[in-house]
Amino acid sequence: MKKTISLRRRLLFLVVTFWMVPVMSIYIFMTVSYRNDIIEKTTALMEDGLKNFTYFNAQRIDEAIDISKKTSYEQVIEKAWRKYIKGTISKSELYRQITGNLTSKFYNDNRFEIAVFYLSEEPDRIYYTKQKEANYIDIYKNEVAEAANRITVQDTSDAHVRVINGKIYIIRNLYTTTNYTKFGTLILELNKDKLIDGIALNKNYELGFFINDTSSMITYDKHLSEESRAGILTKLTEQYSKKSNHKIYQDKENSYTGLLYQQKYDDFHFGAVLIANEDVIFSELQDLYRVMFLIMMIIIPVFIYMIYFISHHITKPMSKMVDAAKTLEKGDIGMQIEGESMPNTEFDVLQDSFNKMSSEIKYLFNYAYNEKLARKDAKIIALQSQINPHFLNNTLEMMNWQARMAGDVTVSKMIEALGTLLNYSMDRSNKKMINLAEELRCVDAYCYIISMRFGKRLKIEKEVDGELLQLQVPQLILQPLIENAVVHGVETVKNGTIQIKVYKEKDNAILQIINTGKNMTSEDMNRVESILIGQYLHNTEKDVPNDSPHESMGIHNVNERIKLIYGDEYGLTIKPFSEGETASTITIPLDCDQNKEDTKVPNLIWNKFD
Repeated sequence: MKKTISLRRRLLFLVVTFWMVPVMSIYIFMTVSYRNDIIEKTTALMEDGLKNFTYFNAQRIDEAIDISKKTSYEQVIEKAWRKYIKGTISKSELYRQITGNLTSKFYNDNRFEIAVFYLSEEPDRIYYTKQKEANYIDIYKNEVAEAANRITVQDTSDAHVRVINGKIYIIRNLYTTTNYTKFGTLILELNKDKLIDGIALNKNYELGFFINDTSSMITYDKHLSEESRAGILTKLTEQYSKKSNHKIYQDKENSYTGLLYQQKYDDFHFGAVLIANEDVIFSELQDLYRVMFLIMMIIIPVFIYMIYFISHHITKPMSKMVDAAKTLEKGDIGMQIEGESMPNTEFDVLQDSFNKMSSEIKYLFNYAYNEKLARKDAKIIALQSQINPHFLNNTLEMMNWQARMAGDVTVSKMIEALGTLLNYSMDRSNKKMINLAEELRCVDAYCYIISMRFGKRLKIEKEVDGELLQLQVPQLILQPLIENAVVHGVETVKNGTIQIKVYKEKDNAILQIINTGKNMTSEDMNRVESILIGQYLHNTEKDVPNDSPHESMGIHNVNERIKLIYGDEYGLTIKPFSEGETASTITIPLDCDQNKEDTKVPNLIWNKFD
């Protein structure tokens, strides 16, 4: 057997032999190579920060341009102008409709400070909405009107981004959507503080940008305009060109480093500037040099003490512990470490722990087997006491078999329907989306159960487009609606009808439950709307009638799940359908990623529970 070298000798060899070389290598690396890495990484971080700054600002401007374009597509102002031209509305009504549209789109949007519109034939008549309290008419005429009029006379619908007196404006001519006739001009002032909302700006960097030209710069640091930065700022702006795209330029002046990043966008050209004081961004290098010197002064005495410490406080007591462990391994259970105390508290604790462990090993060894048997018995008892959904399903199957043996077909079908609902609600496969055919199968089971309850009082009709049976839908979205229709419709009248309709409408699938009952009042409609958006569920006022929390939560959850999956434009509505009828309508898209799963579903047995 090969003899191994003791830990003590290895530690001493490693400390003595490999001490000076690593320390000196680290010192050289930290003072030379690491310095260059810090400079390169800091410069790279500055470039990334400048690009992110450009991206976020430009993206917010692009979003504002898209909003200005939607004003044309929505045609609200265009229709008001057409009515005014035809003489069907007065000038005051035109003013009301235009300002109303501007207010609804821009007043509550904190990305915009001011929205202005004027007709091409009446440029002096201003329609506007604003966030500011100042007299904007004078500001507009003195600062913006001239630039806006120059764009108005141009035959273009492009968005023009202008920086005027430190403010950012989007100016765009509006054209009719049919014969492409220019009828007005829209001016939007952006809230420049919102352009960087959500961006964590580095306090060591001074940032600014200009759009299309360098004549007017937007700054986010007051130091950027100081005279000490004038030289580097001039060098950077001289390199600006609207022809450059995704290009970054770096320069230095005195103790300042500057970067210019230029990027083209569809409607504007963006130039971003970053200036940093090298004494600030590279201050860690000087700290590094001082720290390394102090470390060298401390390392030498520490090295000497380390040799003594390793020998007296580690290797010696460790050898004692190793000898005791070998003795215990040989079978001397209960042996104790005796002799002089350990040189430090840690090994003293280990020695006491070892002695206690040794004295308890025999006891634990004797009783380990009995304890294992006891744990096994406890597990068996726990398993025997469990009741799970599988047990419930088996019980229902036995009840169904007994009912059929007794010839009670009605009870048998009720049990089958209940079993279908139970399996469906448990969702053992944990599917997020299912075929519409499966959802309708659950609905059939539920309808059978309630039809047994109401008898001839309830009539259920189904009208389903067979092409939609493979449509992927969220689970359990129809059964809560039918339950709601029963509670608030069928139960309130002598005889009731529930119609289940599934059909296509343009690019959407419509799932509709129509029930007879009492007519909905305006209070009912307001209450239902509150439930759908989640407000009514938290209403604690005493004068508000108490709905069943289960029913209210059910239709609210259906609406909420559909909106989360497909978007806010889809969801559930509950409205009067005709005299004595109420319609609960779910609208979902036909073409959606959730509906593209290749899922095969067995044929739906419509009359299984009839």
